[in-house]
Amino acid sequence: MNWQYKLSVRYLIAGLLLLAASGISAQQITTEGDFRVRLYSDGFSESMDNRGTENYMRYRARIRNTFPVNKLTTVFSEMAVFTESNALSPVRNIAGTGKMQYGISQLFAELTAPNFLVFDVARVRAGRQQFPLGEGLVQGESVEYFDKFDGVRFDMAYRSYALSVFGAITSQTVSASGLYPDPGSDQLYIARLSRAFGNHTLMGYGVYNRLRGDFNDHNIFGGGISGNFMTNHLTYFAEMAGQKFHTLEGLPEKGGMGYMAGVGYRWSVGPFRSVKVETRYASYQGDDADTKDKVEIFSPEYPSFYWGSRAGYVDGAAGGDYPYDGRNYEGSRIWYTRAYVVPRQIPKLRIQLQYVMVGEYVDNDDYNTMDDELALNFYYEVSPQARIQFRFAKNYANGEDRDLNESGLLSWSEDRVGKTRFMTELEVKF
Repeated sequence: MNWQYKLSVRYLIAGLLLLAASGISAQQITTEGDFRVRLYSDGFSESMDNRGTENYMRYRARIRNTFPVNKLTTVFSEMAVFTESNALSPVRNIAGTGKMQYGISQLFAELTAPNFLVFDVARVRAGRQQFPLGEGLVQGESVEYFDKFDGVRFDMAYRSYALSVFGAITSQTVSASGLYPDPGSDQLYIARLSRAFGNHTLMGYGVYNRLRGDFNDHNIFGGGISGNFMTNHLTYFAEMAGQKFHTLEGLPEKGGMGYMAGVGYRWSVGPFRSVKVETRYASYQGDDADTKDKVEIFSPEYPSFYWGSRAGYVDGAAGGDYPYDGRNYEGSRIWYTRAYVVPRQIPKLRIQLQYVMVGEYVDNDDYNTMDDELALNFYYEVSPQARIQFRFAKNYANGEDRDLNESGLLSWSEDRVGKTRFMTELEVKF
């Protein structure tokens, strides 16, 4: 009887899939994606263990499909595959690619209704999806989040205003056998209101993370502005957010602030068809040891932004330089500056010089575990779909060796080393 039941369910699912596909013509289905492979050669200096050169590769691929069902309904899917290093030590642990990880990062149906009630357009999305905010200070978009955000999103637009509401289950408790869910789940709720005026957009948002267990929930409220002047020659953005954690009565309050800003200017001059200079800054507040009545910490669950190399990479799933899950409790300040030129005679070539510096927000122990990086990048467009990159980077220890645990010996993590990196990348979009 059990096998008959399973067989019936399989036939039912197959029938539903055929019924859904019957209204979709092959010409309407679109597929796009990207594939990236990187070859690294890292040489170390001033290391106690005399480590040599590490040679390794990393991969990332994404495939996105769009299935229009009718004028109002569309189905989207995205699959991500990548290799990555140890998430707990994103800058130093590079001895190999690690296991191949893959998953469905997005799979949702979208229903759009123009002129719905008082709104110019209304839209609902149901399924697995990502919902980034701004430049990723609080909530970002990242390939590492391939098993999160199963939920529903509503978008409504009225003239120059846009309101989005999002709710998702980010993790579910399962039984010891793993066969059925147990009570308890991590939930995420977001509301964002934005208004466009000219070439500028003003945004405000609220984020509520309702985690399993008592006194784990926290709220984030923030806002920002972005835009451009002089037809995209001068671009800018700024964002600030505050976070408050739910704590037991009698314990110190817990919460903090984070902010981010950037400005860039692009022009053409002499032998260069394009010249751009850009600088960005992000800050995640950390705990000040001198304040006993409050724990200062700004640590969203799912921020994600990528500036420069790994030293400027912030991502809750892959690890990053900010107070996530108790790591880097002193917080972070990240500076990123770059300048690039595109020669008129070789318009498919871009030469870029960039610098990343990461420091502690509050240096309680007078010790900074982060590294600075200076890099020279060459990008060349082989075709509209393919690009190669060559990078030469130097990492400088942002501090000296120190026996932090007072064991009498310097551990691997306490040994501050320099690094010289050569990286070659091939990226193909289709």
